[in-house]
Amino acid sequence: MSSNAFSFANTKCTELNFMNAALTFAQSDEFHLVASNLPKDLNFMPSLANGHLGFTVFGDAIYFNGVYNGEAGNSRRARLPNNLNLTIEVFSEHLRAYRQYQLPPTQYVMNLKDGYFQWQQNLTVSLGDTVQITQRIYAHRYFNRALIYELSINRTSNQETLLIKLEQNSGNKSEAFDIQEKPSNINNFFIYKALTRQVEDRQFQTQPSVVYIIENDCIPPEGKFLKLKNGQKTLSYRLILTADHKKQVALKEMRNVLSFSSQELLNKHTQEWERFWGNFHIEIEGSLVLSQIINAGIFYLANSLPSPTSNQRNNPYYGLSPTGLARGQLDADYQGHSFWDTEIWMLPIITHFNTDWSRGLLKYRFDRLKAANYNAMATGYRGARFPWESAFTGVEVTNPCCPEVAQQQIHISADIVLALQHFYAVTHDESWLCGTGWILASEIAEFLISRVTWNTTTDLYHVENVMGPDEDHNHVNDNAYTNVAFKKALEFASFVSSLCWNQTEQSKAWLNVAQKMFLPYNESKDYHLEYAGYETGERIKQADAILLGFPLQLDMANTTRYNDLMIYENVTRASGPAMTWSMFAINFLDVGFKTKADHYFLKGFEDYIRPEFKVWSETSFYFKGSSNFLTGIGGFLQSILYGYAGIRFHLDPNGRSQMLLKQSHLLPAIKTFTVKGIKFGNASFALTVFGNGNSLLTCLSLGSLPLELIGKTQQPIVLTDNCAITLKNETVTIQTSEFTSKL
Repeated sequence: MSSNAFSFANTKCTELNFMNAALTFAQSDEFHLVASNLPKDLNFMPSLANGHLGFTVFGDAIYFNGVYNGEAGNSRRARLPNNLNLTIEVFSEHLRAYRQYQLPPTQYVMNLKDGYFQWQQNLTVSLGDTVQITQRIYAHRYFNRALIYELSINRTSNQETLLIKLEQNSGNKSEAFDIQEKPSNINNFFIYKALTRQVEDRQFQTQPSVVYIIENDCIPPEGKFLKLKNGQKTLSYRLILTADHKKQVALKEMRNVLSFSSQELLNKHTQEWERFWGNFHIEIEGSLVLSQIINAGIFYLANSLPSPTSNQRNNPYYGLSPTGLARGQLDADYQGHSFWDTEIWMLPIITHFNTDWSRGLLKYRFDRLKAANYNAMATGYRGARFPWESAFTGVEVTNPCCPEVAQQQIHISADIVLALQHFYAVTHDESWLCGTGWILASEIAEFLISRVTWNTTTDLYHVENVMGPDEDHNHVNDNAYTNVAFKKALEFASFVSSLCWNQTEQSKAWLNVAQKMFLPYNESKDYHLEYAGYETGERIKQADAILLGFPLQLDMANTTRYNDLMIYENVTRASGPAMTWSMFAINFLDVGFKTKADHYFLKGFEDYIRPEFKVWSETSFYFKGSSNFLTGIGGFLQSILYGYAGIRFHLDPNGRSQMLLKQSHLLPAIKTFTVKGIKFGNASFALTVFGNGNSLLTCLSLGSLPLELIGKTQQPIVLTDNCAITLKNETVTIQTSEFTSKL
């Protein structure tokens, strides 16, 4: 037995009672998710991250932004064992005998406002002696190379010596890293060097990834013991892990973190979350549960993204996968890869969290342009073909199980251009557009026109042998979503050319293909076929053709759009992902059927959220799916902002950015709601929805870009600080006031 261990003279467990009122438990509110039981499936524990490191609470893995192991389709996030996953046992020491206490029920709290997970137990060790045990864990938002575990013990008397045993539950050895067995020790810091075992692609990654992990304590396999002595009322302990590609960066982070007390360190962390919630928030009056679900969704989506303010400069960000930075080893986690989920489902909301986050996500694509050029060339096309699944290098890393997905889901490249368009419509950042935006849009446009086929008889362009969002149907021709995405992307690329460089023969060719893009349509039934040859009534996996209305915003008759919805709602399988129903909600609102919209709004989250900590699943309770499904969260939040709040972003024929405020609607069964932090231009707005088409738009801050209101009077009204605009069953537009070029 180790010298750190001891023998037990009496192992009989003691029955314990909950603490008295002097040591109180937390109360549930819109930002505090309080539970007395854990989910049956611990995959649905909260995910905590800071854009650099991430983990799932009580999980055995820590993940590092941009670090993958495995070649091509076997690439997946590289798992580090989670040494911060600690459990404790409590013993009393009396006359050299030791008695283990049975710990009482636990209260678990996910604090969304301050960004940490805490669990607390209150036990009675003797008459009049109550011990409060509090454990807290978080990914620090300012010291973003650091993960923090803290233990605090407080008791009401000091009559008995207690021993607290800490044990690590780190999981198995890493399958992805070679980690040195014995750490080096510098100033009582324990330093490990970890090297990934396989590169993703030898052409674009010449060396494996290296990570230095530093801990301020080393807990032996048999555990570590802390002593709360007779006469001592409090005890505290913290285990800190820092990690970076560079040892000196990780060392500096550790030294800086340890220069703060636990409370100072927590305050530094919570200040960053306070700044975030001050920048974006959705307030709900009338439903605590819905408020918790919304706040949890915002938190889980935001906490995987990089800290805007950090102790040391952020490393490049490597994309937002469907289950976030805290997951990625499993196939069910999509291996930590980036898909169209980022551009279509998440980015339209993230832009309002922080425009720099969206800028960074688009830069991730830009930085992998050479790999996209290679992908296009290797498959016989021009320009830039972005992979269906992307990780470290930007080459195709789709799982070997599903080659047809990588070959046929080519709408991903057009989706990236649609994200460029949305970002520009919101920010009106011409400098960015004529740099990053133009390069990406033009390279992708070249791929798109090299991928289409011209029918000489009809003089129309077709996209053959593809798979649309509905993955139940492969090898189809002219998938409606894919064709319209191509059309919209080519139109935007032509616009960017006109704005930044004047129109060229190249951009005219893009526009010609866009204008002659074939769209499958059943004239007798007045609806869009999902693909050429689709038979009415055929079952589909998820939203596909209905996306033409939103988010693609294709001009069409209201009757056609309604028919699309009615036909496809009856054939979409129940196991489809959550964002399918969110899109039905938005589109039904647009065609004036609020009752149906309300049904699908509720369907879009009620069966997808595990109740304890409001963690999302990709599929409803009755089916297996991914945990912490950020894609579903993105679709859900879009249904609030772009559906019930009635907000849309466009570019007008003169190239001005426009924020359209359509008729708003109350969310089901609530009194009012307010979206704070709607970004447009370099301004920020709040919209309060009262119901019956009544709402109030207020200016939270106006930047240097002049904005004007159209629709209230015959002449545009220039917006000024502290503006307030009352809307009553009307549609108005806020637009950038300077003239640019024609679309």
